[in-house]
Amino acid sequence: MNYLIPPLRSLAAFAAALALFAPAAVRAQTVPSDMLGTFNASSAGTISSVTIASSGGGYTITVKAPCTPTPCNWGTRPLIVYAPSAATSLAKVGSAVFIQGFVRRTVVVTLQDATVPTLRVQVLSQFTPSGGRSNYTTFQTLQ
Repeated sequence: MNYLIPPLRSLAAFAAALALFAPAAVRAQTVPSDMLGTFNASSAGTISSVTIASSGGGYTITVKAPCTPTPCNWGTRPLIVYAPSAATSLAKVGSAVFIQGFVRRTVVVTLQDATVPTLRVQVLSQFTPSGGRSNYTTFQTLQ
C-alpha cells in the first residue's frame, strides 16, 4: 500500500499547480436595461428598426430594413456583447452577422448615453467578389 503514496503525492502536487494557472471564473456580460427593446429609425436609412432581447443567458438582435410595402425582416441572430474593458461586465456595444446571399452584413450597435436612450447602428456590407459591387458602411441613430 505504501507504494501508492508517492504517485498520489505527485498527482496532488500537479493538481494544486493546475489550480494556480486555471483561468478565473468568467463573469457573464450583461447589457443595461435601456439597451433591451425596440429602437426605430426616425428617418430613412439602411434599417428601419432593431430589437434587442435577452435569450437563454445571452442576447439576440432582430433587424428590419425599409422595403415596400412592408419592412424586410433580416431575421434574428445572436448578439455578441462587448464591455469597455476586461475588468467590467456591463456591455454597451454588440455585434451580429447577417448573411443574405450575395452580401454579408455585420451590424454593430452601441447604446448612447443620453436622456432618452438611443442606439447608434453601423452596418458593414461586404459583397461577394462576383457581385461587382463595392463594400460599404452606413451609420444611423435609432430611438
